[in-house]
Amino acid sequence: MTKINPLFAFLFLCLILSARSLFDFINGIEIHYDEAQYWVWSQNLSLSYLSKGPLVPSMIAFSNQVFGQSFLGLKFFSYAAYAGTILFLSLTALKLSGKENSFKTALLFSALSPGLFFLGGVASTDIYLFFFWALTIFAYVCFFESRDEKWFYVIGISTGLGILAKLSMILLPLSILLYFFATDLRKYFLNIHIYLSALLAILISSPILIWNAQNNWVTFFHEIDHLVSEIPSSNPEILIVTMLMTVPCTLLIFMSKIRKKVLSSKFNYLIYPTLLMLLFFLVKSFTGKIQLNWSIPVFLGLIPIFASIASVERRGVLLSLLFLSPIILLSNKTVSSLITPEDPLHPMRGWKETYQDLLEIEDYDFLASEDYKLLSTAAYFQGVADNIFLTKSTNRRLTHYDLWKTKPHPSDKILFIAYSAKEVSSDNLNCKKIREVKNFHRKHLTLYNCSSK
Repeated sequence: MTKINPLFAFLFLCLILSARSLFDFINGIEIHYDEAQYWVWSQNLSLSYLSKGPLVPSMIAFSNQVFGQSFLGLKFFSYAAYAGTILFLSLTALKLSGKENSFKTALLFSALSPGLFFLGGVASTDIYLFFFWALTIFAYVCFFESRDEKWFYVIGISTGLGILAKLSMILLPLSILLYFFATDLRKYFLNIHIYLSALLAILISSPILIWNAQNNWVTFFHEIDHLVSEIPSSNPEILIVTMLMTVPCTLLIFMSKIRKKVLSSKFNYLIYPTLLMLLFFLVKSFTGKIQLNWSIPVFLGLIPIFASIASVERRGVLLSLLFLSPIILLSNKTVSSLITPEDPLHPMRGWKETYQDLLEIEDYDFLASEDYKLLSTAAYFQGVADNIFLTKSTNRRLTHYDLWKTKPHPSDKILFIAYSAKEVSSDNLNCKKIREVKNFHRKHLTLYNCSSK
């Protein structure tokens, strides 16, 4: 197999990370409310959390110790995971073809993937899931090429760590095992290494099991709610959008020569597990709902496949630029305002100024809200992760904050944050309006001075 130039790969990854950082800086992107929530969790470390495992909060806690509450303090390890995702997808392409050009092509396809580029700069569970997913695919391809059973243990470790980031990591090894069962690879079910690697994955992810055993298995009930909903969204079309946002060059599948190569028996062991996972999300789209970021990992294995096929490089890069360029342009508020007054990236900017104007120099004992997004972002920009609580509400889903045993004393001063269009609905608070701010799209907030009853 052709060797790669490590210096070239390093410089390329540095360029991509610099471009992603510059994207945030130019567009005034501050923080997504999920990042704020994970920061709050990182200041209250636990074996696990209601909807996610402990990996992301732990990584943020560690980087906070080194860099403080800053850009790097929040995003250092997510950027490392982003670079690692690109690297392992590219190494997989190299493994599939044995040609250095495939490695370089995969670098470009991964770096120009709109889904990876955008989520790669967000300190959330997604980019960590992508990293361990890419590592697992690489180990799987290495096993298939060499039949060396040591790769089972790499898969076990990456699966366990991936589960600590997001439970959907389990879909990849399960799909691979189903493929094994349906082919002559079923002989490996008689091999002890496959069971030891599975045990390794369980041991690594055991903090989630331990925490749930102590908390009435709330995570699993939470996930079941995602699988089956009383009012399903029925949105299977999102899978097509996700595929194009992850791997734009999949449009080349309409060319018979490319389709024949992609669907050749050479790639069956990657394509069939992908189809199994795609079927899962298709069913899920009718019984519950799916969001764009949920199914991105399913399509990651297509990047090394297309990158390893000769004659797709230029067309694949052009398609990637065709999808990525307008997203980058419309992410700029000045450009998007020419088309719509609504900010397409409103969840990621405007928070700092909003809370500066809303909270000013108010003294308080507790920050409160009935919206976890507002509570998380306010806590982050105030630099507090204690003395916050989410008030009860019958029209929202359970969150991790609901599991905290925080209860203000009647003498405590509570600053309650709410969207201006909503009334304070808590039966346990006496509230008086202080002020409201309407500086940014979808950030019309009102601040109340409250006391508990």
